[in-house]
Amino acid sequence: MMNTKVSLAAIVPAFNEAGRVSNVVDILCRVEQIDEMIIVDDGSTDGTAQDAKDAARGDPRLKVHRTPENFGKGHAIYQGWNSTNAACLLILDADLINLKPDHLINLCSPVLHGRADMTIGLFEGGYWRADLAHKITPWLTGQRCIRSKLLREISWDASNGYGFETAVTMAARKFDWQCEKVPMVGVTHPLGEIQRGGYHGWKTKMIMFYQVGRAW
Repeated sequence: MMNTKVSLAAIVPAFNEAGRVSNVVDILCRVEQIDEMIIVDDGSTDGTAQDAKDAARGDPRLKVHRTPENFGKGHAIYQGWNSTNAACLLILDADLINLKPDHLINLCSPVLHGRADMTIGLFEGGYWRADLAHKITPWLTGQRCIRSKLLREISWDASNGYGFETAVTMAARKFDWQCEKVPMVGVTHPLGEIQRGGYHGWKTKMIMFYQVGRAW
């Protein structure tokens, strides 16, 4: 155990996640190790920002940043990173289901205690399709804790759109980061095509695959 407290900021990129982001913010508020909670509302057209504020119930650790348009997940994470001086970052999706404080404590502990440069949170026992996706492509998980200064080593051009997870994975391999996989038992999230519905959902999925391929 480290005697000196390591600062920790949570970054949650969110686009049209009203009704879902509140669940994540509520859990973040229950984790005392978190010093800042940064919600980046990436050009949402719904009540995402207000939903996050309502869920925090005045918690002074919450910061909400809003972009004028939808620039993509990578840009949102970049904005969050630039808005904090925390030594470690907890990066989460905004639509997580069945999330508990212990999941976040377990995900952050190896980094906060100096045992890992980055942890990778993998769904297990939540919804079979989401579990399978993490088993096949674990590097695409949006749940991570990472030492903040390491983000200087990734290609932010490659991280545009949905390319962040791939860009950070490539940097980890290139610079030999110490990484640790952490199971997030019972946690899941809506699959993109289900959440958005029909043609638009599948179109979003195809764009994601393209941007992931470009990042590689």
